[in-house]
Amino acid sequence: MPHAGGLTCAAPGAQARIAAVTAHAGTAAMGGVPWPVSFGAGLLIGLAVVTVARRRLRRGQAQGPTQVAGTAQTGEVTRAGEATRAGEATRAGESVPTVARRALAPGRAVAAGRSQTATATVAARRLPPGPAETTGPAETTGPAETTGPAETTGPAETTGPAETTGPAETTGPAEATGPAEITGAGPPVPVVRIGVLGPLTINGLSGALVPAQSQLVVALAMSNGDGLSNRQLCRLLGADDGHPRPPDSLRQLIVRTRRQLGRAADGKEWIEHLGHGRYALHRDAGFDWAEFGTLAGEGISAKDAGALTAALALVRGEPFADCYYWWLDPALVESMRGQIVRAAEVLAEVSLAEAGGAARADGAAAARAARTGLAADPAAEQLWRLLMRAEHAAGNLAGVHDAWGRCRTAIAEVAADGEPEKETAALYAGLVAR
Repeated sequence: MPHAGGLTCAAPGAQARIAAVTAHAGTAAMGGVPWPVSFGAGLLIGLAVVTVARRRLRRGQAQGPTQVAGTAQTGEVTRAGEATRAGEATRAGESVPTVARRALAPGRAVAAGRSQTATATVAARRLPPGPAETTGPAETTGPAETTGPAETTGPAETTGPAETTGPAETTGPAEATGPAEITGAGPPVPVVRIGVLGPLTINGLSGALVPAQSQLVVALAMSNGDGLSNRQLCRLLGADDGHPRPPDSLRQLIVRTRRQLGRAADGKEWIEHLGHGRYALHRDAGFDWAEFGTLAGEGISAKDAGALTAALALVRGEPFADCYYWWLDPALVESMRGQIVRAAEVLAEVSLAEAGGAARADGAAAARAARTGLAADPAAEQLWRLLMRAEHAAGNLAGVHDAWGRCRTAIAEVAADGEPEKETAALYAGLVAR
């Protein structure tokens, strides 16, 4: 029959029912029922059977995994009201409120965006009723269901870099205090400073170089810029005068020390080769003893308190403290102590003369100068006398007694009779009697 052939979209069982109904309808028509009536009744019954079959087929397919709009790719569940306004289709045979309640069931809702909360709860709210059924294209959850950026609150709700403290909060190069930030204008200028007015230091550190490297740098610094030959360096850096350092070992030591110190601002090595086997320190290398000699010489000759104060600021203790190079002449060290004591003595006298016994600030400056000189040579009795005078000028009688007691302790270690000079004792007696 032509009507049965047009219903091939139905299920096999439905096709059988349609054939049976059609045959029955034909039989009824043959039994005397008017042909138009029997044909119309058969057609209506067949359409009803097809509709029922299609519904059952859709319901069987809907029982499988169902994707809620947008969750297949993003894992996000849109609100049921937004889904209704966007025209999304619900699953076949269910109303919009039913779909919304299933989508918002506990354990299935995911917070919009990439929420950092481990469990997100979406409050279900009553939605306006929609169509009881959606048929045809509305059933296909394709592009019509996934409303793209409009429903999936991407950048708008997911506060990407603002919530995730990534580059915005990780203060990288902006906070890193590199060379430009330390100096404020550019990279730091390389500097090498040798300090011997106290414990030996290179660039302010006692262990900046290994002992052999430190000894090489100090030997070159003590050459007053003239440099030393290979033979002289081999002799000074040997175990003693009779056991010089091998030339190959010396060259290796120079190479390692250069590498450790780096280069000066002009790109040259800090240990320069002057030619003919002579080496010297770069002209920009600092040496506290050379600087002290220049400042102290100017200050003593001109009675300049400023120059003398700057010179004594370089003194940190006894020259070459804890430094035992075999070539270090004790007479040289004693001469250095004497120059420090002399500079401290002149500065203290200048400060006390300007004070006139009245200005306590100058008396304090004299006391500081005397203490600095005593740090280099504790047995300098003239500085103990100046210290007692400075403490008395400052009105510190307790300081006078303390200075006298420390003077006696220091002199007892070096004097033959263990007692200070008569001049020192007489000054103390006169100051405490006033």
